[in-house]
Amino acid sequence: MTNPSDHSADVIVVGGGGSGLSAAVAAAEGGARVVLLERRPFVGGTTALSIGSLTAAGTSFQRRRGITDTADDLVEDMWKFDTPLLTGDAPKLRRLYATESATTLDWLMHHGVSFAGPFPEPPHRVPRMHNVIPNSRTYIVRLKEAARRLGVRTITSAEVAELMSEGDAVVGVTATVDGEPLHFLATRGVVLATGDFSGNAQMRQAHLPQGAVTALPINPDSLGIGHRLAANAGAELKHMDTLFGPQLRFPPSPKPGLLDRLPTWRWLCRIEGLVANSVPPALLRPVVKSLLVSHMSPTDSLFRRGAILVDSTGERFGEEQSPAEELSARTGGSGFLILDERIAAEFDIPPHHVSTAPGIAFAYFKDYRKGRPDLITAAKTPAELAGRLGLDGSALEGAIASSSLRPGFVAMGPVSSMLTVTEGSVAVDEQQRVLRPNGTAISGLFAVGGVGQGGMMLKGHGHHIGWAMTSGRLVGQALAGSRPDRAAAAR
Repeated sequence: MTNPSDHSADVIVVGGGGSGLSAAVAAAEGGARVVLLERRPFVGGTTALSIGSLTAAGTSFQRRRGITDTADDLVEDMWKFDTPLLTGDAPKLRRLYATESATTLDWLMHHGVSFAGPFPEPPHRVPRMHNVIPNSRTYIVRLKEAARRLGVRTITSAEVAELMSEGDAVVGVTATVDGEPLHFLATRGVVLATGDFSGNAQMRQAHLPQGAVTALPINPDSLGIGHRLAANAGAELKHMDTLFGPQLRFPPSPKPGLLDRLPTWRWLCRIEGLVANSVPPALLRPVVKSLLVSHMSPTDSLFRRGAILVDSTGERFGEEQSPAEELSARTGGSGFLILDERIAAEFDIPPHHVSTAPGIAFAYFKDYRKGRPDLITAAKTPAELAGRLGLDGSALEGAIASSSLRPGFVAMGPVSSMLTVTEGSVAVDEQQRVLRPNGTAISGLFAVGGVGQGGMMLKGHGHHIGWAMTSGRLVGQALAGSRPDRAAAAR
């Protein structure tokens, strides 16, 4: 086996998504020697699959628009998304995020990430949602560039098997790289940045409500590796049974949308950011609608107006009260929304819309018909519709007969029940040190991003990305010693 000293570093980061790259870059900026281990052949994680919003308070974007905002107000408004569930979950971490969020936005901009905004999203009292330009891949491209420039050693296709310990302290990890087991020693700390566990079927079965167990993960590579590593080292896991979702989602477009096709060149992103922040919002709506019909979920309001949900055979199996949960229990977890031209016409004009990007634009049925014709199937009779969709004719006829739908009929789909993220995480303190059930810290072990939420619930757009980047940045800076107020506590 290779000598462990050949792979020593000050900081070992496990996971190459947004939080892991942020931790690695911030640590390297402070002069630390950093090794980042990524299980997949490339970095990106769930961050690269996200819409890319980052919610922050007290930002330069807000000040330019005359918006006064504070961390205290952000904390209060985050609770309003689900007050009974969120109140008291992890108040110190929520305040840390709120206090540091604007600095994180500035730090990302320093590394070349461009944003547009801020945009409103109730119950936030003022606009706080900052949207990355042109898409979430920009986070990864810019942070990857910074990591390379700062000398971070990034190793992909590296499967971390276990943590290495001396006494009660974590001192490194063992990982398989190109079929060879290697030891990676960390003189200052190991940072777990492995995301959530939505892609781990066994963990979903063990922890989640039945309605979410069979839902399809947005990121099937979110395997809960950090949760397992930390638990094996004696860490406490918090709120593993809690999540927001699943959600109904359409599949990606067979043709990438405009925003997906835009290059992430630094100079082009800067120009796009200047344009997005200077033109009237109405001029941006066609671009945003391209995003909406490619990535967003259909609203449950369709069902309240009379649409029904059928499975992949054409059978109606519930009452659409919790459609995503109901669909996840069906074989395959996919199906179709069935409506009629009357409902389609209702969702062509306000106040009804099929999907929305809060504060920016709404997508109506006509936008889907134009932008995602692959999702729209129309027919005069149930038998004709079943034939075009490949469904069982008698099953679909019975489903439509049980509803108030009238000819002609329209199907939207296929649609699947999907998990965006799970909220269960490793217990951490304000220094992101991993904690045992008795509240003591495991020396040398840290967790950031989804695995390091510390029991904090993050509901609403831009909060998961904001926490991933903020927690990663703070831990990296602390382990490098560039944040003296946190460095002493972190070591």
